[in-house]
Amino acid sequence: MADYNVELSQLHRRVWQDELGLPATIDEYGWVDFGSTDLGELCIMLREYSPDGMELSVKFFTDASVPNEDLLRICNNVNRSEDAKLTVNSPYGVVRASLYLLLAEEGQIPEEGLVRAVIGRAIEKVVQTMEAFTKELQNLQTGAET
Repeated sequence: MADYNVELSQLHRRVWQDELGLPATIDEYGWVDFGSTDLGELCIMLREYSPDGMELSVKFFTDASVPNEDLLRICNNVNRSEDAKLTVNSPYGVVRASLYLLLAEEGQIPEEGLVRAVIGRAIEKVVQTMEAFTKELQNLQTGAET
């Protein structure tokens, strides 16, 4: 792991672990990785050039049999109305929900109390986006079957 990210990564790992009650590791990029959870593969992505922000990312859907055009259409529809955003890794049918949060003044490491305060709401926003995706996918599949 790069030295610049040690304090930031440790802060996020400690706080998110405490709040979610899930074990986490720090990878070679300084990202906090929870692996598979009830939500999906949960990761906190951190950047050297932006310690004031973080991206919560959940890989929650993988199905290469769903046409990419359908996945893209669903993601674009959901992205119009939800706070978290969906992305598709087209060749593999992988969908991620992510939310970017600014938590401190530019270039500063956030205060622990603020990070703790936003976790619940951030997870809620990601879950709402995932649920919207699932509903749209079910509607598509139901419409195709009738």
